[in-house]
Amino acid sequence: MITVYVIGVFDLFHRGHVELLKKAKGLGDRLIVAINSDEMVANYKRKPVINENDRLAVVKACSYVDEAFIIPDLDNKLYVIKYNVDIIVHGDDWTGEGYLNQICMTPEFLQKHQIELVYLPYTKGISTSKIIKSIQELNNVL
Repeated sequence: MITVYVIGVFDLFHRGHVELLKKAKGLGDRLIVAINSDEMVANYKRKPVINENDRLAVVKACSYVDEAFIIPDLDNKLYVIKYNVDIIVHGDDWTGEGYLNQICMTPEFLQKHQIELVYLPYTKGISTSKIIKSIQELNNVL
């Protein structure tokens, strides 16, 4: 069984998230999704619009997802080992050593545990940031 692991915020769940999860599921038999906690996201990005429990519920409801959980910090190594992950997937908007550092992993860790890192094409035209910006612009008009 090939286990695929995706890490993300999944705030304001949209078509881009669905496409990522669909493609990730297509790479294996089981898709595990780690959802960044509210506190962690607020510390490195911005406070999420949707709270972590609601984001978790939405992701769990996606038919491509076999299991999802809230990850309290950036260190994913324990979970990758726990779930016997074969493939880690992320959008190609963030690649390389910077992404590995963000999830507290190294190329050596991936090699030691025989984990493949796959970057999938980012869905053009949609992102949580664009949705937030559109809402802000609408509020200025109304």
